[in-house]
Amino acid sequence: MNNSGLRMFENSDYDDLFEYLVQLENDEFEGYPGITYENGKEHLSYRVQSDEFYAIELKENCKVIGNIYCGKRDFESREVGYIINKNYQCHGYASEALSAVIRKCFNNGIHRIYAECDPRNICSWKLLEKVGMEREAFFHKNIYFYKDENGNPIWKDTYVYATLNE
Repeated sequence: MNNSGLRMFENSDYDDLFEYLVQLENDEFEGYPGITYENGKEHLSYRVQSDEFYAIELKENCKVIGNIYCGKRDFESREVGYIINKNYQCHGYASEALSAVIRKCFNNGIHRIYAECDPRNICSWKLLEKVGMEREAFFHKNIYFYKDENGNPIWKDTYVYATLNE
């Protein structure tokens, strides 16, 4: 990676993590409703203890500008996801980091890497295509993250993208 690097999260990353999570408090694609400086520390603790999260760090100043999730799944596959600080989007950091994670996984014998995203999130699925992933599926109202005021799920559609180690 040229301008940024990947590493595991550290406890000292909290202010950088909180900076980009709070940007997503009311985001329609990846929300963190009700996040505060205090309860946000749970997100850092989870990332520090997990081997499935990589911090994306700028080489020039060691600032963490996002993360890549690389979750273990059955059949030698991984599910990836990403969040980039809105102040650093559209500079190639996400594609650089995601490409590096895909290479690392494939070098370690992983067979398949996939990601799901909201079809309305054009920037997200264009990123997946940029790193060589192909759209495999469109699922109608297959997941929900939130419920409405009556407790009913707010269903969302998803695209599934994947790439194979061939």
